[in-house]
Amino acid sequence: MYGRILPGHVGPSSLAIGALRGTINGMKRAALVCLAAATVGLSACRGSGGAAPAAPPSAQATPARTVSDPTSSSGALGVLAFPTSGAAGAQDDFLRGVAWLHSFGYEDAIEAFRAAQTKDPDFAMAYWGESLAFSQPLWFQEEPEKGRAALARLAATADVRVAKAPTDREKGFLRAVEALWGAGSLPARAQAYADAMRTLSRAYPADDEVQVFYALSLLSTMPRGDLSLPLREQAGAIAEAVFKKNPAHPGAAHLILHAYDHSALAPRGLAAARAYAKVAPAASHALHMPAHFFVQLGHWQDAAASDTDSWNASVAWATRRQKSVTLHDFHSLVWLQYELTQLGQFQRAQQVATEVDAAMRVATEQDVIGGHHYGDSDIGRGSGPLALRNDKGSMRARYILESERWSEMAGSNGFDNLDELYVLGVSAAKLDDVARAVAVRNELIKASQPTMDPGLREQAAILLLELDAVAASEAGTPGVAFSRMEQAVALQAKMPKPIGRPYPVKGADELYGELLLHAGRAADAVGWFEKALVRTPNRSRAVLGLARAAAKAGDAAQSRRAYEQFLVNWANADPGLPELAEARAAVRP
Repeated sequence: MYGRILPGHVGPSSLAIGALRGTINGMKRAALVCLAAATVGLSACRGSGGAAPAAPPSAQATPARTVSDPTSSSGALGVLAFPTSGAAGAQDDFLRGVAWLHSFGYEDAIEAFRAAQTKDPDFAMAYWGESLAFSQPLWFQEEPEKGRAALARLAATADVRVAKAPTDREKGFLRAVEALWGAGSLPARAQAYADAMRTLSRAYPADDEVQVFYALSLLSTMPRGDLSLPLREQAGAIAEAVFKKNPAHPGAAHLILHAYDHSALAPRGLAAARAYAKVAPAASHALHMPAHFFVQLGHWQDAAASDTDSWNASVAWATRRQKSVTLHDFHSLVWLQYELTQLGQFQRAQQVATEVDAAMRVATEQDVIGGHHYGDSDIGRGSGPLALRNDKGSMRARYILESERWSEMAGSNGFDNLDELYVLGVSAAKLDDVARAVAVRNELIKASQPTMDPGLREQAAILLLELDAVAASEAGTPGVAFSRMEQAVALQAKMPKPIGRPYPVKGADELYGELLLHAGRAADAVGWFEKALVRTPNRSRAVLGLARAAAKAGDAAQSRRAYEQFLVNWANADPGLPELAEARAAVRP
C-alpha cells in the first residue's frame, strides 16, 4: 500500500491498495522457508547403456565430512554424508549443492548441481537436487515449470527418469520429486510429497538426509498459527534426533529452528540457534535464522549481531558475483533495523535504512529483491521497487514508533505501506493535525474492507481502532479510547503470536497500557504491559511502560526491576536520550 492522503496529491481513487500485500509479505517472510526432498522407489540400472555402477555405501556407513564453498571467505556449509551412485568426480559438487539446499542458498545449490551434471550427465540425483531448488514451501514460493524443466533434462518421462536412478534409495528421491511436481494444487502436491517422504523415512530410519528432508516436507504442509503445533513438534523431534548425532548437520540445525519458530516452542530452539550460524557461516540465511529465536525471546543484542552478520554476508555474496545491490538480503536488514530500535540505537537504525534508499535508486520493475533469499535469472521472485518501498515504509514506521519522534512526520502526506500509514495518523493525532489524522483514518477504513487481503484486512482493522483510541485520548475522551482498545485487543487475540517483528506494527496490548497510564489508571496499565511482554518478550517500550506504571501504582520493587531491565536493553543506546536519564534516576540509590 502506498499513496498520498491529502487533496492535491495522489488521491484515494488512484491509491494502489493492492500493494498492501507487501506488508503481509514482511510478516510472512519471519515464517517463509524453502526446499523439498525424497521418497521411495524400485531398483534398476542407469538407463543409458553400459553396466550399472556399483551401489554406493549406505548413508549410515558413510562418514560425514565437512562441506565448504570455495568462493566464500567463510567457506563452511556444515558436515554431512549423502552417498550416491554418481561419478566420483561429481560428488563434491553434489554435496555442496545439498549443503546449500539445507541452508536455502538456492542459486548456489543450482550452480553446484549443474556442475555435477556437467561432470556426470546421467547423475539422476544431481537433477533431483536442481529441481528441488525451485520449491520453497516455507516461503510460499515455487516455480513448477523450472522444477519440471530440470527433471526433463534428465529424461522425457517420469518412468525413464526414475529408471536412471540405480538404487532403491535414489529412486525414492526421484519418485518424491515427481510427486512434488505432479498434477494438482500446491497443497495437494505438498501433501503427496510429504506422504512419499514418510514412506522413505520408514524405509531408511537411520539415514540422516532422508530424515531431514522428511522433516522439511512436514513443515511444508503446516496450517497457520497454533494449528501448526503438532506438525512443528513432529518435525522438530526428527531434526533434533539428527542434530544429536551430528551437531554440525546444517539441515538438522536449520529445521529445528523452523519447526520451533513459534512462541510456544521457541525456548526449545535456542541451542540450535546458537549453533547454526557456526555450522554454516558461508550462508547468509544461516546467520539470520538465529535471530528468529533471539527476537522471540527478547535477546536484542544477539539478534542484532546475527542480522548484522547476515546482511554483511549477503553483501559479500553479491559483490563476489558482481550482482546489483538490489540482491542484498533486505529481510535481514529490516529485522536489524527493528532490533536496533529495541537497543535504543536510533542513529544506527536510521543509517541502515539508507541501504534501502541506495537500492531504490537503481531498482527497476524487472529486478528481483534479495530479501530473505537471493535472486538471479534462475530464481525469479520478488517485486522489485515495490518490495523496497514496503521495507522503507516499515523501517520508517518502526523508527518513529519506537523513538516517539512524532514531529519527524509533521506535514507528511506520502506513505509506502500500512505500517507507515498508521504511524502517519498517530503522529498527526499527537501533533493535533486533525485533517491529516482524518485522512489517514479514511485510508485505514478502505484497507479493512472485506475485499482486501485477509491478513492485511485483519491488521488494518486493529490499526483503525488503535488510531481512534489515540485520537480520543489526545482529545480528552478516555472512555472512547478504552472502548476502541477493548475491541482492538480482542481482534489481536485472534492473530498468531509474532515470530519476528511484531504485527500489527503497534501491539494493541502495549498501546492499551500506554493509554491507561496516560489516563491515570496505573494499576490497570501494569496488567496490560505484563500481557504485552508475554506476547512480545522484553520489548523495550513495554518494559519502560511497565516501569512507569508500576511506579505510579506504588510497586517500587517491580518498577525498579523493569527500569533495570530497560537499562540492560539500552546499555549501548544513543547518548542523551531522555528515557535513559529517567531510568538511571529511578534506579539510583
